[in-house]
Amino acid sequence: MEELKAEKEHLRETIAIIKILLKEQMSLEKIYSEHLGSREELWRIANRKKIHIHNLESSLDTPYFARIDFTFEKDGKLQTIYIGKNGIMQNTNIIVTDWRAPISSLYYDSEVGHCSFTSPEGEVSGNLELKRQYEINSGNLISYYDVDLVSTDALLQKYLNSNNDSRLKSIVSTIQKEQNEVIRRNLFDNLIIQGVAGSGKTTVALHRIAYLVYNYRDSIKQNQYLVIGPNPIFIKYISSVLPELDVSSVKQCTFEGFAQNYIDEEININSPDKKVTQSIAGKIDNDIDKFKSSMNYKTMLDQFLQVYFYSITAKDFTLDDFTVLNSQKVKEVFDSTYTSTHISLASRIELTIEKLSRIIEDNIDSITTAFTDYTFQAFANLQDPKEEEKMRKKIVKNREELHKFCKSSLRKYFAKAKIDATKLYKLFISSIENYDIFNYKYLKTLKKDTMKNIKNGCYDFEDLASLIYLQKVIAPNPEYSRIRHVVVDEAQDLGEFNFFVLKSALPSSTFSIFGDLAQSIYDYRGIDNWNIVNKIMFDNNGRIINFKKSYRTTSEIMEVADEVSESIGMIHSDLVVRHGKEVDFTPLEQQNIPSYIAGKIKEYKEKGYKTIAIISKTNLLSCYINDGLAELGVNIPNITLNDDLSEDNNKVCTISNQLAKGLEFDAVIINNANENIYSSSSNLDMKLLYVAITRALHELDIVYSGELPSPLRLYLKKKIMF
Repeated sequence: MEELKAEKEHLRETIAIIKILLKEQMSLEKIYSEHLGSREELWRIANRKKIHIHNLESSLDTPYFARIDFTFEKDGKLQTIYIGKNGIMQNTNIIVTDWRAPISSLYYDSEVGHCSFTSPEGEVSGNLELKRQYEINSGNLISYYDVDLVSTDALLQKYLNSNNDSRLKSIVSTIQKEQNEVIRRNLFDNLIIQGVAGSGKTTVALHRIAYLVYNYRDSIKQNQYLVIGPNPIFIKYISSVLPELDVSSVKQCTFEGFAQNYIDEEININSPDKKVTQSIAGKIDNDIDKFKSSMNYKTMLDQFLQVYFYSITAKDFTLDDFTVLNSQKVKEVFDSTYTSTHISLASRIELTIEKLSRIIEDNIDSITTAFTDYTFQAFANLQDPKEEEKMRKKIVKNREELHKFCKSSLRKYFAKAKIDATKLYKLFISSIENYDIFNYKYLKTLKKDTMKNIKNGCYDFEDLASLIYLQKVIAPNPEYSRIRHVVVDEAQDLGEFNFFVLKSALPSSTFSIFGDLAQSIYDYRGIDNWNIVNKIMFDNNGRIINFKKSYRTTSEIMEVADEVSESIGMIHSDLVVRHGKEVDFTPLEQQNIPSYIAGKIKEYKEKGYKTIAIISKTNLLSCYINDGLAELGVNIPNITLNDDLSEDNNKVCTISNQLAKGLEFDAVIINNANENIYSSSSNLDMKLLYVAITRALHELDIVYSGELPSPLRLYLKKKIMF
């Protein structure tokens, strides 16, 4: 009782200090704002004050979520440390320690007893005497728990059992040891994280950014970090989350957005979601897209570039008909500039012009002599005095140009090499038969379809890697040379060539790559092996880490998901022990499905679930069920790429598999999961089914007409047997 009283008193004192600090900061912010004028430094200070005020205001509700008592081995001093989402200082006193601080790792990684943490000064050892978690709401202490292993504590279980709309608020306090190890990895480490559905990949990705921003704030600006996400819905989501993690100006984009910005051209990009819809429906042959996403396609591009570079120096450098330097010499000098794969075509041309100018200058006497001989020959062939006078003036002009090192003429000589990425790609496609070193059987179709798109001013997603690669060759975008770390989420949907150009276009950056091969629904371009990515990007020096624990769903739901993932050769998850209701399997006549789902939505709402999704294999099927529900008076949105789920967490919606990927809902109803729709023989269909199943936090109902896919039939058979 006394300890509870002491904890409540400490909480009151902490909140009182925060209120004092908040009042002080608001006064300072007002002063800075009133004296801004045009001074940029004052603006930056004022902006920092605004962020500081926001952090203090958000801390009033929950100043901290944990406490550790640690005895330092070096001096035997016992220190009590309160850990919160934001660090709080009063003068030089640390009131609350930021969760990202080195000593805070003890809370996430260590058991009570002897342990250590890594500080900027080196390894610090000691004894962890106490590890305590708090449940605080609106400034009031609800309860606290003394814990040892975070993965089995009461706070985690409470978090996992919460509804979708409240989960983000407590995530910092429930980060698990294996997640924390990734979050706190060195900035200079290249990581590939393979994580089962619900293992917290996106959560870890965002917290890693927050951790790096905090710990490298003195050397790296926030705009030197980049997050690449799978679609606009994801980007909107993280845009709302990152500020809550004290991250305000990190760059965020899809791969399409990255390509658009990198080549710095206005291009129209065909929606990849239309293609994946066609692929899911079996209406397109995906081989061409797979080939365009491969390193073989890059090899063909390299063959083309060799020919293109040769064409740049194929002619003699002349003044009129006089050969100043023959093509062989020009080519020799041009080739000598290729000292690094990072050097651009534009830089090579400038270096070549400088070198050729020096050669002309160093040999000006012999060149002038040769030019004199050329002029005598020219005059010998002239009969008309007027023509002779014209020739004389031209010769004088050319002689002057010789003495100016011919720089202007050299620039004219290389002007034809000044070309943008889209035009260069068009040249490649128009002559692609010349570079068919792999005897690719669909080359004619590839050429026809791609040229048709280009003429219409459009490009497929699978063309973007080529455009980025060509832009890097022509003139790398300097904006991206300053990026220091890149986080890629849902990376399994990128192809080999996509990974190559990311590394190539971001030469100063390290990477944290997150994905799940079992959710690779863009299988016509995606990868199926992380070792390939490690080789392409990091020369096999990256670290591949597996997240096998699923925290999103109950064990009952994950058992069903594991049966599906096993059918496509993926490993089982390690279940987090959180039990819930058994998965419902509901056989129905197709015409009765809408009315059943309408009733189920009502049931879930009565249970207090705030996010409910009806997931269909395709957007077309999603529209059909949405229309069927509307006829019954159930009017809910059908989610498209333009929707922002972060704005309204109380959404009940219909949604397609491809858009549901990466999202989670309190309850999920899978619309008509029968064998005809989700074919057991199709890896893609089983991946889509796996995605749908693993969106559910608490309850799942699989509705079907006819026969279930074989993995689900097998699951039910096992349940009957045992």
